[in-house]
Amino acid sequence: MVNLRTRKTLIFNPLHLSGFGVKLTVQDLAHMSVLRVTNGREDERQSTSYAFRPRRFPFSGIIVEGKSGYVSLQAFHWLSKFRIPLFIMDYKGNLLSSLLPRSPSKPELREAQFNAAHSPERKFKIARALVQAKVARSIQVLDYLSELHDLKKTVRTVTEQSERLSSARTVRDVRLIEAQVATRYWYALDSMLPKHLCFDGRHRYSANASDPVNASLNYGYGVLKGECLRHVNSAGLESTIGFLHDSRVSRERINHALAHDLMEPFRWLIDLTVMEMFTSNQLDLKDFYFTGDDYTYRFEHDAKLRFIHQLIDHFQKPVQINGEGHSWSMVIQQKTRALGEFLLEPKRELDFIEPSPLLERPIEVA
Repeated sequence: MVNLRTRKTLIFNPLHLSGFGVKLTVQDLAHMSVLRVTNGREDERQSTSYAFRPRRFPFSGIIVEGKSGYVSLQAFHWLSKFRIPLFIMDYKGNLLSSLLPRSPSKPELREAQFNAAHSPERKFKIARALVQAKVARSIQVLDYLSELHDLKKTVRTVTEQSERLSSARTVRDVRLIEAQVATRYWYALDSMLPKHLCFDGRHRYSANASDPVNASLNYGYGVLKGECLRHVNSAGLESTIGFLHDSRVSRERINHALAHDLMEPFRWLIDLTVMEMFTSNQLDLKDFYFTGDDYTYRFEHDAKLRFIHQLIDHFQKPVQINGEGHSWSMVIQQKTRALGEFLLEPKRELDFIEPSPLLERPIEVA
């Protein structure tokens, strides 16, 4: 058994469990009420166990990826009591289910959210603010990468395309500009990657990744989605009501439209992590394999742990807001709450662009 009581609690520091035989139970209920967590087995290595006392859980939540194992009813009660979210993912990064703490009762906020989603003017304003932030980060990532690759022409083109957002008038206009920017963005990232990875951008079939880069992006986006959903829940917002995404976009997004909205300004965290790892050979073709008969890539065990560790590091990188240090996970939390404030007071400013990340070190290519 590994005792993690002294581990520092961070706002984004999920406990990741995967493999066969994942178990969450509560033991010694009368005296200690210990949450016993057993990690699954993915190879010949023995599984690892953890024990946590009440109110001493040092993680921001639990991510379970696997098909074999169980969670006892008492463990569900323990997690709910201490407001610990539990996310069930598959190896592709799809969020299958979640157990979230009780959301605060804010009927006036949800009514305002519902009304805004049915107001073309307000829906458009929120959608444009989200895409403006996403595009700004895309330009910044490309500019950062251009220190090592000749991407200046792409940066100019994407910047010119992004300027059309100021003249957009509908959500459809916003989505069209977003798609045009994304095409150039992914083409530029593709040009940086080794050809044997067979990456050719993001497409409708990317969810069933036939290359390791898309497999990594999908998994990272799944983690980001869970984090956004956690903050939507804690803010008292309704996850099914979105502004940029809605039930007409994709059946899978019906239940988490707002989480998908809030992912947009922060997808760059996943993109940059993936690019760093593949361009520095921290990840390569050998770290993935096909499984079953669906011809979809999945991580080797050790490679997945490396990827998750670096992803958490990116979420925890410091960013300055009003002279105070924050993590990017805290920024997601603050922007989610700011959206709620805007819904209640439409005259407030809505900005997802600031703060801007400080990307100083160029990616080292091996």
